[in-house]
Amino acid sequence: MRVAFIVSKSFTERRHGGFGWLVRLVGEELVRRGFEVYVLAWRDTGYPREYSVGSVRVVTYDYHFETRSVFRHLRDYWGALEVIRDVDADVYISIEAMVETLLAELVKRHSAHVVWAQDPFEWSDYELLASVDPYYRISRARFYMNRLVFGAAYRWADLVLTQARFYMRKLRELYGLDPGRVHYLPNPVHPIHEYEVKKSEEPLICYLARMDPQKRYWLFFELTKRFPDIRFVTMGKPNVLYEDRYKEVISKYVDLSNLEVLGFVPEKRKREILDRCWVLVLPSIREGLPIAMLEALAHRVALLSSVNPDGLTERFGYWARNDDFDVGLKWLLSNDRWRVLGEEGY
Repeated sequence: MRVAFIVSKSFTERRHGGFGWLVRLVGEELVRRGFEVYVLAWRDTGYPREYSVGSVRVVTYDYHFETRSVFRHLRDYWGALEVIRDVDADVYISIEAMVETLLAELVKRHSAHVVWAQDPFEWSDYELLASVDPYYRISRARFYMNRLVFGAAYRWADLVLTQARFYMRKLRELYGLDPGRVHYLPNPVHPIHEYEVKKSEEPLICYLARMDPQKRYWLFFELTKRFPDIRFVTMGKPNVLYEDRYKEVISKYVDLSNLEVLGFVPEKRKREILDRCWVLVLPSIREGLPIAMLEALAHRVALLSSVNPDGLTERFGYWARNDDFDVGLKWLLSNDRWRVLGEEGY
């Protein structure tokens, strides 16, 4: 059986993020179980139309996220349509509803179609993200067009999954989707055995995410300045669209002796750091339910975040709803609260 994931990004050296990591992890597991797996994704600069990541075949098409040209988008979607037809999968799995999802449902009617809700957007979400990232400034007309297209994609799907429980309400409000049709399937993480985790002797605070504006990574660097006697480490790099802005921001903090900036790290290295880490800081202005949170909990790492999806942050860490990360870090380090909450999270 041939399975094709439809996703905005694959996991490449140029583009990292939760969606790409999720597809890679699930795709490799499906291959191990005997499925033929494809990934249909936007093409990153410098990459060919087709390439392989392990045993998963990646087929790409042009998509210009930054353009506001309707004709450019139509041309890109025509390329996506050709890829969908050429791959000819038995099952298409969309990581969040996209225009490409609806195209697949229309042209491959005899295939099965799955949509896995990862991060549906309301108008307030666009407004919030646009406050730190101009690429998210869209017109009301475009929002309502997206709402119409994505809603149809969800309704026509044979199976709808959600990685977070609070999305059931959101899908109903956005698209009129009956919550009874939505099945809860949390995102996976690699299993972490108890004996594998050995925490650092001294406090170690980490950041694990892209260095994109919505992540507000500079607040992590500011926290590093306020606690000069504590070690901080970052894992992640910016999307290609934000590389110049990242260089400008990081130039203000590179001389901090207690800060280690690693950029993108391989999976093995990431796990080693999480094994030793005490607290994960995620200062995003907005998130869905980030895989980084699940990975942290799997490694007995407490959470310090400005977002609280499904109540995870306040259950297993400190919810910095007022961006009071310094207060939260002091609270977590006091009386070994980070250790108790990390254990409970695990």
